[in-house]
Amino acid sequence: MMENYRKGKNVEEELSKELIPIEILPENFLWMHVKGGTKVSNVVDFAEKALKSGEYKSVVWSGSGGGVPKTISCAEIMKRNSKGLNQVTRLAYQKIDEYWDPLLSGLDQIVVTRRIPAVHILLTVDPIDPKTNSYQQTNVPTKFWPVPKKHENDDYVFRNKRSNNFRGGNQHNRQKPKFEKGQGEGSKSNR
Repeated sequence: MMENYRKGKNVEEELSKELIPIEILPENFLWMHVKGGTKVSNVVDFAEKALKSGEYKSVVWSGSGGGVPKTISCAEIMKRNSKGLNQVTRLAYQKIDEYWDPLLSGLDQIVVTRRIPAVHILLTVDPIDPKTNSYQQTNVPTKFWPVPKKHENDDYVFRNKRSNNFRGGNQHNRQKPKFEKGQGEGSKSNR
């Protein structure tokens, strides 16, 4: 039966600031709408600067469909970089109408309505009532997010690409190995 139809237009319900399903939204907040093609480092830098400057005390990260994983990543990176944020998360759905146009006369157009997942994450420096549904205080250890343990032989290195800082042990003692002439990695003597 569907061979008699051709895929037509999609009409997507747009995410909007007014439809964020978080009942405790502050009056003034920065709304960051993340899409599948959004560059995470750019939007996180922008939001962190706005929060640090005092222009905003709250940020709401929103995304739907393919943007949901990036939305969560943005919020998690911001929580890691900015201590003391409180979080409220809401899951929702975004409606998309797919139109299928008939190829044969006498057939009616078909409209298929799909609901794709969406997420809204409020991060704020303001206190939130801990009884609020889906409230999460950041930087508090849980069984899923334990306090990192120090290792005796702390020889791992974590490099933060944005700030070019090294984290881990003994980074001051780390140097590239020096090779004598003819002893480099690609030299004939090492083959």
